[in-house]
Amino acid sequence: MKLKILTTLFGIAFIAGMFFSCGSNDNAASEPIASTEKTRLLLEWFEKNGNYINSPEIPSITDAQNVWAMREENIQIIDLRTPEEFSEGHIEHAVNVQAGNILDYFTHSINPKAFKSIFLVCNDLNISGYVCGVLRILGYDNVSAIRFGMSGWDRGISEKFWLANISSHLVGKLETTSNPKNKAGDYPGILSSGTSGFEVALERAAEVLKHDPKDYNISLKELSANPGDYYTVCYWPEDKYTSNGHLQGAIQYEPKKSLSRDTQLNTLPLDKQIVVYCYSGQHSTYVAAYLRMLGYDARSLSYGANGFIHEVMARTEPRPTRTFTEKLIQELPIVKQGLPAPGQQKAKEFETVTVQGGC
Repeated sequence: MKLKILTTLFGIAFIAGMFFSCGSNDNAASEPIASTEKTRLLLEWFEKNGNYINSPEIPSITDAQNVWAMREENIQIIDLRTPEEFSEGHIEHAVNVQAGNILDYFTHSINPKAFKSIFLVCNDLNISGYVCGVLRILGYDNVSAIRFGMSGWDRGISEKFWLANISSHLVGKLETTSNPKNKAGDYPGILSSGTSGFEVALERAAEVLKHDPKDYNISLKELSANPGDYYTVCYWPEDKYTSNGHLQGAIQYEPKKSLSRDTQLNTLPLDKQIVVYCYSGQHSTYVAAYLRMLGYDARSLSYGANGFIHEVMARTEPRPTRTFTEKLIQELPIVKQGLPAPGQQKAKEFETVTVQGGC
């Protein structure tokens, strides 16, 4: 899908929606109803327009050093953190936009297609990956998230987020036997007044982005308190699921293959919250965005397996796409209230890492 067409249609849909919601006296006629028909319409649109959930591009993530190397090019960096976090230290020339305002920003404040690349960042990629997933599904194919968020950019931020959350406390304590998937059932019904897949996608994107980020991420502590309350999806290949072990009750779904109309999407439950985890939480947050757009009550497990078997990940999955290590903190410059942070005027030397949709 071309960004020019998408941006134009987005503006038309937004204006039309505003006109009809404000100008119509027949409220009942425009009142959306939950419908699996709309879910199927949306699924068909997804799969005909990039099939992002199963594409090589997911998750669309770029390493911090690559963003730094592009700093003189026509790019934009959007920082999704709170204004307080942003003011404490951010990437030079980044703009601070909250997740709930991102669609309005793309529609009314910038021309997204005018940029070579747009990079989203938060503290650890839990938020930026989710927002990037929604935008990619809509067709914004020049948008990526910065790997590990600001934790991959600055050590001080990493100490509060990634370094504070990696753990190996469940090594040797995981299940190694397979758990069965649910029997196939129906899809969730979604609320939409749209009559085309694209219109439904726009409505769903606005809906899933307006929620607090806590609604689409979950901590291991919260999951472990009542694991039976959740349908836990281990988004790993089957051999890793059994060899590395998996969380209690977790069910294996094959990455980039299992969540389509013709595979196992309809085995996901409608009566339980779905928790998706991967190696580092960087792929699962994109999956959560996709599932929530389809009406599933889905969340991504923050930090993935790095939060409970980090030493296993470091030994068996050493790639930066799957395991966080201190050597991946680039210590690149940040600015605080428009001025370079003390001691960070110069970026350290780094080795270029090639990245392409990895997790």
